[in-house]
Amino acid sequence: MAGPPSASAKPLTDYNVLILKNSDAWGTPAVEDTLTDMGVPYDVMTSTELQSRTSQDLISAYDMIVIVSDQGQQFYDEMGSQMDKLEEYVRAGNVLEIHAANWGWGGGLWTTPLPGGVEIRRSYSSHDYVLANGTTLTSSYASHGYFVGLPANAEIITVQAPTGAPDNTKPSTVLYPLGSGKVLVTGLTIEYSVARMGSDWVAFYKEMVTLNLGYSTPAPVVSSRRVSFMMLNFYYYRRYTALLEKYNALYLEAVEGGLDNETLMMAQGYNSTAAEYYTNASRYGPVLGNLRKLQILPDMREAALHQKQAVKTLKDAMAEP
Repeated sequence: MAGPPSASAKPLTDYNVLILKNSDAWGTPAVEDTLTDMGVPYDVMTSTELQSRTSQDLISAYDMIVIVSDQGQQFYDEMGSQMDKLEEYVRAGNVLEIHAANWGWGGGLWTTPLPGGVEIRRSYSSHDYVLANGTTLTSSYASHGYFVGLPANAEIITVQAPTGAPDNTKPSTVLYPLGSGKVLVTGLTIEYSVARMGSDWVAFYKEMVTLNLGYSTPAPVVSSRRVSFMMLNFYYYRRYTALLEKYNALYLEAVEGGLDNETLMMAQGYNSTAAEYYTNASRYGPVLGNLRKLQILPDMREAALHQKQAVKTLKDAMAEP
């Protein structure tokens, strides 16, 4: 497992993002407004203009590409025919952020799979649950769909929660690797809700952008006045260490109780992966001494999430009659 590259970081103002859209989603340039507020430079290009660019053009010019929600059918038709180009861009070590919520005002629909064969299924929900911190995003429609065909190593970030309780069978925001890069797909109504539904949505999207840029090469440096990534690092550190302690106790109990080897090995796999991420986060020295480094945030988050899965694997198996 390899975390973000350890090349020298640079400020957000030195990054360049490409926004792909033919029109404003739900009548608002929310992505542009967010990037401007964060100090991230960007270009805007239509699906037709993209046709004249090669994958190498994109690789050499942009650290991340954002595909905006709620477009007309021409946009989705032209994007579908260029998906191979975008996949090549990601495989080279870049980040593609796809706002896949169609069925909107623009009237267009995705008619081709997203990178890696992932597809979105139509499903409206007024509430979506953020797995990392247990909060809920609420909007008139917080999401328009969930994803299927995900790779086994995908990280689920949000799930639909139409009744208020999370439905883990309907992942609405997902991050997954593709080659040396990352793809983030979301069915959330990012543009509509960031523009109209208040600070929780704004904070969520800013964090999403920051973390996605953290997977690009090299990772960015962000002013703590804009994003409190130091607190996020501390939160994931506390989560990881607490879950590790719980895992160690559960593992001994599971062995003594005669839990089957297959389940034990599965839990050990999650535990080992979490430890690898934590080790990578420690490449600058002790984590607690480097909480101000944005570069360790993706690894700390992955460490906590995999350790959580290790604990869950044991708890679920031990709870079975």
